[in-house]
Amino acid sequence: MSVFWFPIYKFFKNLLGRPLAAATSLLSLFLLFLLFDLVWVTALTVENDYRERIATVEMEVFFDDAPADSSVVAIREKVRAMEGIASIDYMSKEAARQRLYDLMGTDLLEGFDDNPLPRSLTIYFQESFISSEWLDEFSGRLEEIDGITDIYYPRPWLQKIELTLSWVERAVLYLGVAILIAALLQVVHAIRLSVRVHEEEIRQMRLIGARNMFQYLAFMYEGKFYTLIAAVAGWIAIHYGIRHISFQNFVIVLPSLLDVAYMCVGAAVVGAIAGYLGARRSF
Repeated sequence: MSVFWFPIYKFFKNLLGRPLAAATSLLSLFLLFLLFDLVWVTALTVENDYRERIATVEMEVFFDDAPADSSVVAIREKVRAMEGIASIDYMSKEAARQRLYDLMGTDLLEGFDDNPLPRSLTIYFQESFISSEWLDEFSGRLEEIDGITDIYYPRPWLQKIELTLSWVERAVLYLGVAILIAALLQVVHAIRLSVRVHEEEIRQMRLIGARNMFQYLAFMYEGKFYTLIAAVAGWIAIHYGIRHISFQNFVIVLPSLLDVAYMCVGAAVVGAIAGYLGARRSF
């Protein structure tokens, strides 16, 4: 048998010779990767829901009575030309009065000689620009314009959303590292047990001149097999479950196929490294 095919033959022999141990390792790794997949999908779904809410953020800018209507129009065009602006709606005094009437069902200003309601702009932003830091800077520039009295936007709410998203990202990162370490240790332990079972055969291979690295290959294949199959099976379970589950209030978001492929390849690399470490510590 050639040098290339012998480690592969040895890998299948080790795997099929201990089917119960192999199934136990696969099940343990499958549960670990499934847990990570669920957290990843949950994080993407939460982030997508919050991003949709953030995209609706708007800013209301109110004017005093000093600027003429022509000046307000000029200010509107100046603001429209600023970076990050999607659109602007102008509300005159009469439009503000009509809006108040639509909300209350009666004209609360009836009997007033003058309309005391202010003119205002409602500013909508491009989604990629919306953040509490950028909006703070933008509102600061607006405050320098003469005639603007008040600026309102949901700053505390936006900051809470951003804080929540940062915690979600950290949770996925920390859990991913924890599962990576757990998977590594699980495979190392499985490979060490496999090496002990085949100690006599390993000793005989040494006597005929086989180097340690050559014998490591079969166990590296074994570790790669465990993690790759478990990672793929986890995503198959996720896709199967999502096809049979639906929610009315939000849409479940899955990572792209490319990201899933990277994750599975990364799992295989971790398995190969764990196989090497497990075999190296036991030889």
